[in-house]
Amino acid sequence: MRNFIRLTILSLCTIVTANAQEVLIAGRTEIHANESTNDNTSNASESIKSTFEFMAMSQAQYLENITEDMAGNHFLGTEIAKKMYLFNDHYSYKVAIAPGNSATKTIYRKPEIYSSVKKIERYLKQSVKKGNLNSNVACNEYDKVLNVALNILDEDTGKFEARLKSAAENASELLNIYLYEVKLESIN
Repeated sequence: MRNFIRLTILSLCTIVTANAQEVLIAGRTEIHANESTNDNTSNASESIKSTFEFMAMSQAQYLENITEDMAGNHFLGTEIAKKMYLFNDHYSYKVAIAPGNSATKTIYRKPEIYSSVKKIERYLKQSVKKGNLNSNVACNEYDKVLNVALNILDEDTGKFEARLKSAAENASELLNIYLYEVKLESIN
């Protein structure tokens, strides 16, 4: 089924030459957001069933408290920089190596999720740099990845982490897991 969807997306990209990347992200967005319409794209989306469902809440109140100075720069813009700051703040902390020693080591909560998000970030950065991916598409995709990561920190993610581990070092497959296999249910 996944191969069928990939072939459909590939076909759409070859047919639409001027805006192929925008069509791709539109198709990806509709898979998650527009499951009730009756156009050709939604037919593909109806055949996709999210494997993992998690509760989600808006991160806006946290992002408002992060200044641009705190967040720094990111190749995908200020909003992503703020989410990356929040992601790093929530997923990592420092502990002293030994009492009395000023040296610290960084501990990562849910290291499988943390490393997968960082691999996806490097993958998207390389794709944008090589010109294989539009920066707007990369921004939308990475925004979804960060939204998932920020919302599942306190959830039971054992099966999700096992799925990420099965993708190993394949950043493209990791990205597809976040985009297609995870559904966030809003609690607002």
